Amino acid sequence: MRAERLPDLVNQNQAKRRSTVETIVTATFDISDVADRLITDEAEVRSESDDFEEFRDEGDGGSADRDAGEKAQENRATLAIANPHSNGNAQSNGSTNGSSNGSSNGSKPAVAAHEWKVTRRLRVTAQGTYTSNYYINEEPCTVTQLHEQLQRFRIYPEGYNVVLQGDVTSIISMNARERREIIDELAGVASFDRKINQAKSKLDVVKDREERFRIVETELIAQLERLDQDRKKAEKYKQIKATLQEKQAWEGVMQWRQQTQQAAQLTTAIAKGQAEGEAIAQKITALNAQMEKTAEELAVLNAQVKALGEEEYLALQAKLATQEAELRQLVRQEDDLKHSTRGLATRLGEIQAGIQTQEAELGTLGGQLTRLTEDGLATLTQEKDAAAAQLEAKREETNAIASQSQAWVQAQTNLRKQVEALLAELEPQRSERVRLQERISQLEAQIRTQREALEDVDTDQSADQSAKKKDGTQDGEGEDTRNQADQRALEADQAKIRELAQTVAAVEAELQTQTQTLNRLLQEQREKQRELDRLEAQEQATKESQGTQATETLKRSGLEGLCGIVAELGQADKRFQLALEIAAGGRMGFMVVEDDRVASRGIELLKQKRAGRATFLPLNKIRVPSFKPADKWNRPDGFIDYAVNLIECDDKYADVFAFVFGSTVVFESLAEARRNMGKFRMVTLEGEILESTGAMTGGSLRQGGRLHFGTVAAGESQAAKDLRDRLQEIDSILTRAQQKVNQLTLKAKEKSQALTEARQAYREAEIKATQAASQRQDLAQRLKLAQAQLDRAEREQAQAQVRLDELAQTLPAKEKELAEQRQALDDLEKSHTHSEWQQSQSVVRALEKQLTERQDRLRSAEKQQQDLIAQQQRLQEKVQRDIEQIEALRQQQQQQINQQSALAQQQQGLQETIAQSQRAIALLDDQLKQEKNARDTVERQYKTEQNQQQQNQWQLEKLKETQTLRQQQLHDLHAAIERQRIELPDPMPEIPDDLTLEELHKSLKTLQRRLEALEPVNMLALEEYERTQERLEELTEKLTTLEEERTELLLRIENFTTLRKEAFKEAFDAVNENFQTIFEELSDGDGHLQLDDANDPFAGGLTLVAHPKGKQVRRLASMSGGEKSLTALSFIFALQRYRPSPFYAFDEVDMFLDGANVERLSKMIQQQAKQAQFIVVSLRRPMIEAAERTIGVTQARGAYTQVLGINLAKAT
Repeated sequence: MRAERLPDLVNQNQAKRRSTVETIVTATFDISDVADRLITDEAEVRSESDDFEEFRDEGDGGSADRDAGEKAQENRATLAIANPHSNGNAQSNGSTNGSSNGSSNGSKPAVAAHEWKVTRRLRVTAQGTYTSNYYINEEPCTVTQLHEQLQRFRIYPEGYNVVLQGDVTSIISMNARERREIIDELAGVASFDRKINQAKSKLDVVKDREERFRIVETELIAQLERLDQDRKKAEKYKQIKATLQEKQAWEGVMQWRQQTQQAAQLTTAIAKGQAEGEAIAQKITALNAQMEKTAEELAVLNAQVKALGEEEYLALQAKLATQEAELRQLVRQEDDLKHSTRGLATRLGEIQAGIQTQEAELGTLGGQLTRLTEDGLATLTQEKDAAAAQLEAKREETNAIASQSQAWVQAQTNLRKQVEALLAELEPQRSERVRLQERISQLEAQIRTQREALEDVDTDQSADQSAKKKDGTQDGEGEDTRNQADQRALEADQAKIRELAQTVAAVEAELQTQTQTLNRLLQEQREKQRELDRLEAQEQATKESQGTQATETLKRSGLEGLCGIVAELGQADKRFQLALEIAAGGRMGFMVVEDDRVASRGIELLKQKRAGRATFLPLNKIRVPSFKPADKWNRPDGFIDYAVNLIECDDKYADVFAFVFGSTVVFESLAEARRNMGKFRMVTLEGEILESTGAMTGGSLRQGGRLHFGTVAAGESQAAKDLRDRLQEIDSILTRAQQKVNQLTLKAKEKSQALTEARQAYREAEIKATQAASQRQDLAQRLKLAQAQLDRAEREQAQAQVRLDELAQTLPAKEKELAEQRQALDDLEKSHTHSEWQQSQSVVRALEKQLTERQDRLRSAEKQQQDLIAQQQRLQEKVQRDIEQIEALRQQQQQQINQQSALAQQQQGLQETIAQSQRAIALLDDQLKQEKNARDTVERQYKTEQNQQQQNQWQLEKLKETQTLRQQQLHDLHAAIERQRIELPDPMPEIPDDLTLEELHKSLKTLQRRLEALEPVNMLALEEYERTQERLEELTEKLTTLEEERTELLLRIENFTTLRKEAFKEAFDAVNENFQTIFEELSDGDGHLQLDDANDPFAGGLTLVAHPKGKQVRRLASMSGGEKSLTALSFIFALQRYRPSPFYAFDEVDMFLDGANVERLSKMIQQQAKQAQFIVVSLRRPMIEAAERTIGVTQARGAYTQVLGINLAKAT
């Protein structure tokens, strides 16, 4: 019973007296012949979850249901309705259901084991609303649990178990789509729709996560790009710092090594200084004694000289000494000038000699160049030509020799043919000999093997006979046991084969689904691609019509003077944008240029590249159309403004937009513009154009492909974007589907291979069992066969040996003849004619080599000529530099001559002064000469000794200071060396041998400056970059996983779509076949089901097409009432036959049929009753007469009803 019918079961008169009334409906099913697996106990019913969808996936339209329906021929169900105000009851199969008041006395009645009871308690309020409670075997349950168990009994909501008159009418009155949805429900399309919706929900979640991850990925990539600069800078800083630290370590090592060397040098110097100090001390002691003696002698002589007037003499002598010293200084300066002058003269002579030498070399080079050009090159050229001519003559001679040797060649050819003939005869015999030898070896091995096998067979036969003699009866019983074990093993193998066959069938079914999905997607891809190509072609044509394709070519060419197209040079308010774009039309794609020269170059460029046509608007030639604008006070209603005033642009392009729009006026609406037709060229805000001539343009607009103000090119349409997105989605699905197909194909091959192997193993086991049963009988046959094979092998061996002996006798003679023919051929090839021709060839090759050598010599001479020219130019440049240097030296020589003249004058003045002093001294010389000489001698001696003594003492003091300083330096060096020794790296670094400490210091300063130039440095960028990189890689992996999940979900949706379509097709084909059969039985005509769109059945509806007997083919809508009912009933029976149930209930479905059709319907139900139980409510005699049992319901006195039952079969 359907829910909307249940409130009618309540007595409305009683309902008006109470606020709430109740009724109970109970259905009892006889389940004595239902399989145990279909029966669920009460505990399971209460504990089962809501998995109706899973159950539907297993049971929709399956053949198992139809098979089970065919077996359930004896299912019966009794329906009883209890009303609290009814004084009657219904009894069937010995069970009474319900009570007069619907109440319970607290004890639950026992339910028979072969019955299954369903109860619905209905409470109806005075307002007409109701609530329901459901029970299975008196235990509460939910509607879902009830439906699950009913479906296990093959009772489905869509199975039309209960058919009312309204159901027949609804099939007639419903539209085609609703009628198709009946097939949808029958085929389980709703289940696939739920799965598709669930997959789409998951897909939305995956897409949302993927989008969020993409945003994070973009941020991480941007962050990574920002960190990359800091990372590179930090790595560079780290690298430079490491280099600096390494070289600083080098510095310490090099300083330690240098200090060690300095310490060794200081130690040596200190030892040497000690020796020098001792020597100087000894000299000082000796000089002290000598100076004491000289001082005493000098004191005596001084006293004598002083007495003779030495003081005056000494003054004159001192003056004279000063003058002489000045004179000596001038003389030395003069000598230096003379020496310099001589040096300059020598340098001048050398340079002049060098110039002469270079000029001589130039002359020599010129002569060499002349000789090389006139004599050498010409000679070499002649020699090369002569060698070429000689080579050509020798080649002609060689060709002549070759012509004369044709007879020799013919003889050689004949000998070769004879050798080849002998080889052709010998080779097969040799091959046969080798083959016979191999065959004899094989036969010998085969004979040995067969003899061994023969011995094994004899042994097995003997052993079997011995075992049989010992215990024949037990042996028979053991054989039976082995046969039973083999039989059990074979049965296990058969079970394994069935399991593998089911697995292979499941894999092949899934593979078929995937393949169908793949083919359907490929077809959709081709259709979408064709549609996209069509849209792109349209957009391309639009671009060509607008000129944007040509303008793109112009922009890419880099032509100077292009300002841009009209669309990108102006901006429009959003309110007026559509109107202004429609008003501008194709002029929005015109190219604005600086002048007409640029336009001319652009036209030539388009011609060269065949890039289409474009319209140019040169700013220097554009002319604005003149018109008189209407005064603002005289403008009509709806007049917004002139279009040229509504565009925003640079003043430079004002004339361009005045040309584009002209006198076009923008109006609010079409109605307002129509009132002013003929006065202006008008455009409305919705895009209609009204020309001043009266023409009107308007209609719908394309969403994409148009130019817009402020843009460069026309945007892609939304349809093209959707198609591109779908194609991209299909590509990813196809990739995944192809992977699935490959995997399933491989799996199917593996399972098929396993099945084949299992079947092969089964066959082998079966054969093995058969062979084991007949093994003893086979032993004799094997023995006989082995003996026959041995005899045959021995005969074949004897024949092969005979043939081998024959070959051994004939082959040596033929091989000897072959050797003789080969010797004759060798002698012929060594004959005179052949040698002469080879000698001639050798001469030709020698001449070719000579020609090559002379060509190389000629190229070498030409290269030498070029080198002489370059050397001549270098010498000329050097001579010019020497001449310039001579001029500079001569100027310097003149300056020195002038300086010598000045020094000569100074010397002359000093010499006169010296002469005067000398004359004054000469007067005293006579008196003091003897004494002075003696005293001067002693004094000089004393001064010399004193100077030596001072020099020795100074040297000694200096040496002491130096030694003290050296010792202090040595002490400091030792301390520094010890300190640095502790800080030295271990192991010692490898330092280049050519690196000096000064160079190292320069390198350290350079590195330090580079570090300072890089600062500040974010060293954390290294770790941050690594962390960001790891996060990005992890995120990329997640995105890859999400993409795979998205592709898998898309593939799942497509597979569900394929299965959905296949399930619908299977159900439709079955129902259509049933409909054709049933309609033919009911009407003696023919009919079928027709889909509006067979390729996409879910896009259209379902039409019932019938051809009653004697009438034209009609659709359901054009039939009479009886024909409609008959067609609808045929459709219902077709649905029931596709999804059989154990019982059906019909309520006055024959109301609109005539007598003949009612009789056909009753026969149909009577025939169907063999498969299921039918409960029919009818007022028609043929239907009542065809029933097995009739129950009449009549109204008694008052508001009560009475039920009467008659068994017509027993009555008749």
